[in-house]
Amino acid sequence: MNMLVQPAPFPEEMDRGYLGRIMRVNGYRTPKDAVEAMAAHFGEEGRSRRDLTTHELLSRMAGMTTEHFAQRHTTLPLRRGITSYVPSLIHGSKERKSLLHNSASLRKGQPAFFCKECVKADVHFHGASYWRRDLQTPGQIWCPKHETPLYFITSDDPFLASPAMSIDEAAQIPQEWVKPAIKNAYVARFIELAASLYDRPSPLDVALIAPLLRDTGSAQGFKVNASSKQGALISDHMKAVFPPQWLSTVFHEVVEKSQGEYLHQVDGTLYLRKSASSVIAYLLVLSVLFESADTAINALAGVYGGGVVPAPHRKPIKRSVPAIDELVEGYAIAKGVHAEVARLLDLPVYVVRKSLLELGLPSLPEWTPASEVGPVAALRAFYLGKRSYASCLEISGLSPGRFDALMRQCGPALALALDRMSPKTKDRPRARRVKGRLPSNQEQGAVLATPQLREMLLQN
Repeated sequence: MNMLVQPAPFPEEMDRGYLGRIMRVNGYRTPKDAVEAMAAHFGEEGRSRRDLTTHELLSRMAGMTTEHFAQRHTTLPLRRGITSYVPSLIHGSKERKSLLHNSASLRKGQPAFFCKECVKADVHFHGASYWRRDLQTPGQIWCPKHETPLYFITSDDPFLASPAMSIDEAAQIPQEWVKPAIKNAYVARFIELAASLYDRPSPLDVALIAPLLRDTGSAQGFKVNASSKQGALISDHMKAVFPPQWLSTVFHEVVEKSQGEYLHQVDGTLYLRKSASSVIAYLLVLSVLFESADTAINALAGVYGGGVVPAPHRKPIKRSVPAIDELVEGYAIAKGVHAEVARLLDLPVYVVRKSLLELGLPSLPEWTPASEVGPVAALRAFYLGKRSYASCLEISGLSPGRFDALMRQCGPALALALDRMSPKTKDRPRARRVKGRLPSNQEQGAVLATPQLREMLLQN
């Protein structure tokens, strides 16, 4: 059996980038050699990639199920987010090996995007730079954190090299493309809707949402039939409200078409019960039909839940992420379950998850205060009981690779949250409140960069 180093994937790290990091860590020069070595590592030599897909092997290297890995480290939940092809199939499911083999990863030759400031921060925080999934979202041509145009490279397989290795050969999105897009409400809606698809375990069914699109479009005066002589084309309206350079990056056919020219891939979304086009066309349509991303998401949820579809023109509600102490308190009440924190705060899961992960608060599995073994018991032993790394690894019941992956997600705020989750005793002093004292991401990086963390834990 060929033994490999199994690096844990970074938060939201692209699967192909993770493969490239596995190659560099283990000294392989080609993806083919690395994938064959992974198969040998798991005692699966001789099986074809159609039988044992690269996605399955990467999931095993990450210590995740194929579904979890697909939802956290691929763009599959977005690319397959609205479809008429087996819409009940969970993203990453092994039930359709052909789909995993052909579509789990981005095709070769796709441009790869990164932010130079994020690269610097990742090297400082994680000890290495990596390809962030949210920056590969179509239409996300600027860094949402630094509000600067993204850099990109185009090559046969750009994700195999790290962003830091690609800086010299990268080009930058023009500033004049970004300025109009970053202030455009329709673009903001599109980006938020795209992000919401990453949180869905399975796609939206075109057959179920088509009536919603048809009725909403008809109410706003758009043509909902190719032969209709009444109404306006929604593709014409898109061309008018989206910045042309930005729109060209996601659906150039809309920009190139003439006024009044019917565009099947876009205009057909309002009535066809089979996929008229890619998910991008549906996101563009939803961005036009609804006045906020929340309204669109709630309307789609109403279709699936059988409830009443909210009025499409209600005033959007502006929601802000709570203060750090409130997030920590919600995390403690929810016992570390991100979805439950989102429910308590009445915020989208993807918004809450991003904020919690930035604070070093990973989503925890089910546990009870009486648990003496398991991942949470190990975290409590390390952060509250000051036990050694070796003893906590044994308590966790996880492999060293999976336990390291969990520890890399943890930050200083986790100790406070675990303390608040635990029953108080007289002989254990209260943890000091740290509101307003939590370090920034860069400050955390000085402590939590992977090699330093490992060395520190082993010394304990």
